[in-house]
Formats: sequence, C-alpha cells, structure tokens
Amino acid sequence: MKYTIGLFGGIAATSILYFMLIKGLKDSSFMTGDNKIWIQENTTMLVGVFFVVSTILMQILHWLKVNVFKVVVLMGTFALAMAFAGNDLVNFIGVPLAGYSSFVDYTTNGLAAGPDNFLMTSLLGPAKTPWYFLVGAGAIMVYALCTSKKAQNVIKTSVNLSRQDEGEETFGSTPIARKVVRMSLNLSNAVSKITPAPAKKWIDTRFRKDEAILEDGAAFDLVRASINLVLAGLLIAVGTSMKLPLSTTYVTFMVAMGTSLADRAWGRDSAVYRVTGVLSVIGGWFLTAGAAFTLCFLVALIIYFGGMIAIGAMIVLAVVILIRSQMAFKKKKEKQKEDEILTRLLQTENPDDALELMRSHTREQLSKVLQYAEETFERTSTSFLKENLRGLRRAMGTTKFEKQLIKQMKRTGTVAICRLDNKTVLEKGLYYYQGNDFAGELVYSIGRLCEPCLEHIDNNFNPLEEEQKKEFADVSQQITELIRSCRIKLEENNYDSFREELMKVNALNNQLALLKREELKRIQGKNSGIKTSMVYLTILQEAQNVVTYTINLMKVSRKFQLEPQMI
Repeated sequence: MKYTIGLFGGIAATSILYFMLIKGLKDSSFMTGDNKIWIQENTTMLVGVFFVVSTILMQILHWLKVNVFKVVVLMGTFALAMAFAGNDLVNFIGVPLAGYSSFVDYTTNGLAAGPDNFLMTSLLGPAKTPWYFLVGAGAIMVYALCTSKKAQNVIKTSVNLSRQDEGEETFGSTPIARKVVRMSLNLSNAVSKITPAPAKKWIDTRFRKDEAILEDGAAFDLVRASINLVLAGLLIAVGTSMKLPLSTTYVTFMVAMGTSLADRAWGRDSAVYRVTGVLSVIGGWFLTAGAAFTLCFLVALIIYFGGMIAIGAMIVLAVVILIRSQMAFKKKKEKQKEDEILTRLLQTENPDDALELMRSHTREQLSKVLQYAEETFERTSTSFLKENLRGLRRAMGTTKFEKQLIKQMKRTGTVAICRLDNKTVLEKGLYYYQGNDFAGELVYSIGRLCEPCLEHIDNNFNPLEEEQKKEFADVSQQITELIRSCRIKLEENNYDSFREELMKVNALNNQLALLKREELKRIQGKNSGIKTSMVYLTILQEAQNVVTYTINLMKVSRKFQLEPQMI
C-alpha cells in the first residue's frame, strides 16, 4: 500500500498535465506555432517523463509525511477549474461575442449593402476573441460562483447525495426509486448466491469503511475526492477537445455519483433517497432542455406577431418572475438557516453542546408542528362550518405535506441523538422519541379530522344543524387558543404556568365528551341526517385526540427541555 500512493499520485498528476498542457495550452491563442507542433510531436514522451517524475516525487512526499492526496486534491481542483473554463466559459461568452462580432462586421462592411442583403459569412471562420474579454468573463464567473447561493446549493446537493455516512437526506422517496432499489437488491442477491465465498470475502476486504479517514464535517475521504476531481476534469477536457456537446455540471455530478456508489456509500437505509435525488437531478436537466426549446419557440412566435407591445409585456413578465423567484429563494434561504442547528449538531463531538443544540432544534421543529396544527385545525373547522370546499382542500394538502416533514424529522432526529452520550440518551432519549410520536399523532389526527369534513362537503351532504354549529364553533375556538398558548410556551421555553394548560385540557375533554353524549341522544329516533351526525361525532372524537396529543407533546417536551430539578 505504501508504494501505491506514489503511483496513484503519479497517475493523477500525469492526467492533470495531459489535459491542462497538451489538451489545453496547445490550442491557446498565445502559443506559437512551433510550440504547438513540438507538443503534438512529443506528446508520448512528455506524458511518460512526467509520469515517472511525478510518481517519484509523490513517493518522496509520502515518505516525508506529506499527505499526497491533499496535493492531488489541490492540483485536481485547479485542473477541474480549467476544464470548466474551457467549456463553460465558451458557452457563457459565445453568444454575446457572436452578436458583437456581427455588429462590428456589419458596421465595417455592411452599411452600404443594407441589413437585408449583407451576409454574416465572417462567422464561418475561427473565432478570434480578445484576451480582455476572456479575463472579464472569467472574473464574472468567479465572482458569481463565490457569491451565488444557488450555485452553492448545486454543489451541496451533489455532496449530500455522495456522502459516505448516513444523515439528513435532501430528497424523499418515490415509487420509481423504490422499484429501482428493489430490482437492484434482487439482482444483487441472485449474483451473491452464485459467487464463491472466498471471492465475496476478498471483495469485502476492499470496502473497509473503518479504514476511511474522514475530516470533521467531510462528506467523504480524500481518496474519493481525488478521483472525483481528476476524473471529472479529464472527461470534461477530453470531451471539449473532441467538440462533444457535454454539460460540465452533469459530468461532475455523475462522476461523484459513480464513485459514491462504487464506494458503498449508498446503504439500504439511504439508497432509495439517493436514487430519488439522482433521478430528480437528471430529470430536471431533461425537463429544462425541453422547456427551453418550447419557450424559445413561443417567445419568438409572440415577438413575431406582437411586435414592440409583446416585447414590453414580456419584459414586465420577466421582471415579475424574477421578483417572485428571489422571494421564493429567500424563503428557502431562511429554511437553510434554521437547518444550520442540525448541521452543527451532526458535527459536534461534545455531548453537552450536542444536548443544547438538540433542545434548540427540537423546539424549532415542534413549534412548527404546533403552528401547523393551530392553522390547519382552525382552517378545517371554519371551512367545514362555512361549507368552504377550497379551504378544506387546502387544509388536506398541507396535512399531506406535513406528514412527509414528520417522517423526515423523525429520521434526522434519530441520527442526531446518536451524538449524545449514553447517560443523556437514557435520561432524555425516551422523552425525545415520545415527543416525535405525539407530534406525528397530532398531525395524523388533524388529517383524520379533515378527511371526513372534505368528503362531506365535496359530496354536498346536508350541513350541520344550527345547534351543532354553535356547539362546535365554541369548542373549536377554545382548542385553537390552547394550541396557540402551547406553541408560545414551547417557543419561549417557558413552562411556569403549565398547570393552566392542564386545567384547560381537562375542561375541554369533559366538554367534548359531553357533546358526544348529547349528539348520541339526538340520534335516537332520527330517521334522517345520520350522515351529518356521523361526521359530527368523528369530528368531536378527533378534536379530543388533538387536545390530548397537544398536551402530551407539551409534557414530554417539558421533560426534555428542562433539567430534572426544574420540573
């Protein structure tokens, strides 16, 4: 192993030289003709000499206790940047420079012929781009990459999907991803049955995760980072030199996915989320291409028939879309700030700090659940009483979305709680899991309350009687106020007047039980309106569950947030 490190570094350095010098510099405008010919005639000799020198140099650095992989990562980063520049920089400035060249050519040679008779034959020749255009475009790209949060999110997505360890997954689960994972597992089991045991044992020795050295907060080790950078840069440079229409982002992303899959970074517990992410990213690229093609056709058509009026209207539309996009991105950015606590929690090694971060993260997550419960319960009850079908559909939609968030919260919380020491886990872990369970039951109770209301109104069944409306309107308002009061206490982490909420809960449960008994009495002797009575009883039962799960959530949250002597 100690002699293969120098060899690996030599191969990496030689690859970097190949596409930086031979594939890159020989086509540069500042290279002389003699130098280009010399490089082309001596390519094999250059690669061979550099391979031997690089291998020896990397081995010496390894003997001197220098981490060769860090050197390769540094060189690979520069190489990938040059490969990106050779491809994306051309795409970035190609169209405006073609327009500029057309303008210069026309003002120089085409004024006499007129715009209808002058042909842009000058664009058929090789482009001669002034160096200051290249420098200016490169500076703009560097600034955009350093300051653009969207560009950083693209990188974050790739890193999260190729992460070695399990953690918070960015994407959810989809049917096609589950199907792909299931087929892959069946194929793997079939191959495993016919593979000899010694062969499987040898293969397992190549995947010793405990030997991988991960820096603090790193998604994967330096070996995989070196391969990602060198291989992606090599593929981009070779593809660009062969004038292939490739996407540098796509190549880099797929290299990262391939190395993570080959490195067994995708376990059974994370595979479905990683496959969903890969399919989402690839599908997004195809959709973008189709959408761009269609929109270009529509825009050209509108401009052709609409003239200046259409152009003005489209400019206004573009401004509105940009403003809305920025507003949506700011909301997403705020959510990322909230997730910083979880990121810090996953990286901390101090159990005491982990507990405080866990408490802060739990308060944020559970307060969001109570805020959802407050808004959705109020919207459901009000919409049902007013027979507002749109409001009920909106409440049902938010409930489905909240169920997914609850699943994600439980999954990430389980990973985060592993950062606590054994004593803290035994003391506080049960309360944490109970809090998540009660939060989930609260969401599902509101869903069970909303579903029959939506079905009742959607089918145009008879509404509640006036007496029923009055009873439920009064109790639903009290339940909403209870949830709001609990949410405020949870956000402020203040449980001084918690006994008042307990008394309110007892009173509400007694009131709801009384309403159920009164409704059962009214059903006696009824020959009509049974559907209305059934949905009313269901609402009362689920409302009672909402009250119970809300106060139970507060009880376990109080025990998790406060020290034993403060309870």
